[in-house]
Order: sequence, then structure tokens, then C-alpha cells
Amino acid sequence: MEFPNTERDGWRLKVPSAPPRLDDARLLEYRHPTELPMLWLALVTLAVLLVGAAMLKQKAGLLGVAGIWMAMIVTSLQAVTHNLLRGAEVTPTQFPEIYRMVQELRQRFQAPLVRVFVVRRFSFELETLGFSAPYTIVLPSVLLDSLEGDRLRYVLGRALGRIRFGHTRIEILLGGDESTLPTLLSWVARVRDLIFAGYRRAQVLSADRAGILASGVTAAIETQIIISVGNSQAHQVRSDDLIEQSYQLTRGLGRVHAALITLASAMPPLIYRLEAMVEWAGLPNREP
Repeated sequence: MEFPNTERDGWRLKVPSAPPRLDDARLLEYRHPTELPMLWLALVTLAVLLVGAAMLKQKAGLLGVAGIWMAMIVTSLQAVTHNLLRGAEVTPTQFPEIYRMVQELRQRFQAPLVRVFVVRRFSFELETLGFSAPYTIVLPSVLLDSLEGDRLRYVLGRALGRIRFGHTRIEILLGGDESTLPTLLSWVARVRDLIFAGYRRAQVLSADRAGILASGVTAAIETQIIISVGNSQAHQVRSDDLIEQSYQLTRGLGRVHAALITLASAMPPLIYRLEAMVEWAGLPNREP
């Protein structure tokens, strides 16, 4: 592959001089460097909010937080049963290719027991639930319609990485995704995202590294492009044009706007996720 031009007018895309030699046994060392500081900041913020609510005798607020925690615990405890009711479980005879891929990655990552389910949902985001084995992974059908091979291995690697990093347990403490909360409490997730957005973005970047470890950086980048622009459109995306977008986001007001948009979001935008991938694992070995 002819590597794209990574420089623009004094700006350079950060790429390691040599791709790292990745080792499955070192998965926990590959956590994104901002994750633990952001976790401590989130926990301190949560403690301050709880102490403040208690001092101001805001019983409604404390009861709301307790309600969210209870909802998350119940959701985790019922995850297997809930998905046995609504979807089809991945077994050696049912979705055998996915089953073999999950078992392979579990062994590679030394991950605990997981139950995997296929559910018809119009979402490209997996659900990963639980605070003890068996954990639950929910694969939306629309995602499976778009991904296979190493691209599917990437998203499964992200899910198992989240389990190994302890993300599903921390999510119970910090409130979880909107989809895992009862409808009555789902609005709280939007408020929570503004407070804990930094940690949630760091979680995503750590999970991306687990996905790269599972499948390679090329499949990781291809998967994120497919999810972001569409399966049929992804083949028209070019590395040089993506690098040009990265460059434009460092210029003038675009830089300020991008920073403000990112700070308000719990999910890192596509361009920043791709930048983080190549900064850590190097450029893909073919045009995505």
C-alpha cells in the first residue's frame, strides 16, 4: 500500500515510528492513558454531588440516584433472562461462527464466561452488561448485517475488552447507557453524560484498543467507517481525505467548535477515534 501523506502545512498526524508489537496477555496495560484519571475525576464528582445533596437535604435527588443504581443492578441481574426472552442465543449450533469467534477471543483475553444474544435492534452499538459472570453481550441484527470476519471480531473484541477493563461494573455506579435505564429514568442519562462525558469517552478509546488487539488496526478502522458512513458508502472513503478532515479540525474556529462539540458528547467523534487508533497502532496496511 502507498501510505497517505500525513503532513499539512506544518501539521502532522501522530503516527508511531514503528507499529507496536501487541500481546494479548498485556491487554490491561493497553487501557487508554486518560481513562483512570477521568475515572477518579468522575468518582470525586459523584461523591461531591452526593455529599452536597445530603447536606442540602435534597431527598428527591438522593432517591433518584438510588433508583438509578437499583435499576442498573436489576438490569444486570436480569440481563440473561431478558435476552433469552427477546432474542436468540449464540451457541455451538446457533450462529456457530460467532460462537467460535467469541470463544477464541475469550481465551485470548482470559475473559470470564459470557452469554451472547442476537436481537433485532436498529442500532450499531453492542450492549455489554453485568458485574459478575456470566456477562451478557447483545448483538443487534443490523450490525451483523453489515459486519463479518475481522470486522465482527473487532466489535466482539471491544465488548470483551470492556468486560476485562471493568467498564460494565463502573457503569452500574455511574448510571449506564440510556438504553439500559427504564424509560422513566432515561432522561437522567443525558444529564449524566454531561457530567461524566470525559470518562465515558476514555472508556470508548480503551475498548477500541481491545478491538484492535483482537482484529488489527485495518479492520478496526474499516469497521468504524462502515458504522459511521454506511456499508455501501464505505468503499468510497479515502485515507487522504480523512487526514485532510483531521487537519481542518485543527484550524481556526473549527478547532474551537470541535472541542466544544466533543466536550458535550459521551462518544468520541469518528475523526478523533480514527486519530487515536493510528496514533497507538499505526496506519492500516491497506486503503480502508
